[in-house]
Amino acid sequence: MAVIGDLVLLGLAFLLAPAIAEYANIRKKAERGFNWISSAGVLFLFAGTLGSSVTPASLGTLGELYIRELFYVVGWIFALIGAVLGAYEILTKK
Repeated sequence: MAVIGDLVLLGLAFLLAPAIAEYANIRKKAERGFNWISSAGVLFLFAGTLGSSVTPASLGTLGELYIRELFYVVGWIFALIGAVLGAYEILTKK
């Protein structure tokens, strides 16, 4: 299980990657891959915000934990799809 602060930083890193790729003129070559990567960043940010409330009663709810883990796993799946798709698009375009 990832720590909440780490998920937020991971989400920001995944959202920053397409911006840096745009600046380096790489995003045009792999548009779909970077869209998947930025979607993974949004999922990580959402997973990081779950459970960040300050009331002790809401920090340990089981449903919230499962939802956070679900978004965490789906975020990594989106990141993997984006990385593979982006690498394929960059390597096959001339």
